[in-house]
Amino acid sequence: MARKLPEPGTVLTRTKPAAELAIQTAATRELTPAIWRMIGEMAPVMYKAHLFGTTSEAATAAIMLKGFELGLSMTASFEFIQVIQGKPALSPRGAMALLLSNPLVEEIKITRIDNKGVFIGYECTMSRVKGFQFVGRFTMEDAMRAGLVKPDSGWAKYPENMCLWRAVGFAADVVFPDVSAGMTTLMKAPEMYGVALTEGGDVIQVEAQPVTVNVDPLQALIDDFGAERIMAECGMPTTPEEIKAARVKLEATQ
Repeated sequence: MARKLPEPGTVLTRTKPAAELAIQTAATRELTPAIWRMIGEMAPVMYKAHLFGTTSEAATAAIMLKGFELGLSMTASFEFIQVIQGKPALSPRGAMALLLSNPLVEEIKITRIDNKGVFIGYECTMSRVKGFQFVGRFTMEDAMRAGLVKPDSGWAKYPENMCLWRAVGFAADVVFPDVSAGMTTLMKAPEMYGVALTEGGDVIQVEAQPVTVNVDPLQALIDDFGAERIMAECGMPTTPEEIKAARVKLEATQ
């Protein structure tokens, strides 16, 4: 069954940590020699048993260590953490689970931005208990200007998911830097790892694409006609041929 976030505009309130995810605060966990030995002994067994689909004994141990550091149960660790390019990375779904279980989080609200049905981007509003509120925002225009939209990339295939999680990551880093440290990397820059994200915050493998600051033909198109008009009349041009065709169409309808 596909995992989805609540409908845009839904307010997500803090959950009871132990009830569903067996999450503990990092402060309650001490990495003792006994824990090191346990992980060293269990990782080879779990890898050989193919219980969680890990790729090596080292990757299995890395996931267990990262999960322990974050306060996750063993099962939740394998559910939420993947080893990508040799480093254990927490999925956005796992990061959201940890945020919602933290007592400092008062409220999280996710809002889809559109203009007459045309997708623009996402906003994420986060509130801290007895603290402040911040709105993280990321749009397809931002992605185009940053040169993130490449042929066959996650931004071309899953634009709404990518905007959603980048907005969430930006908000988390501002409102909860003490909570989100090391948790939002995949939210904010999945393309650096050659992956994309589902709506529910799971990782999708895609071909890695080099990230550049500017894509001249597309940037010129945005400067001339605006991202909203391009999206409304032409969809999302990504290849040189599509960008050229979009320019011809937009010029003809001026």
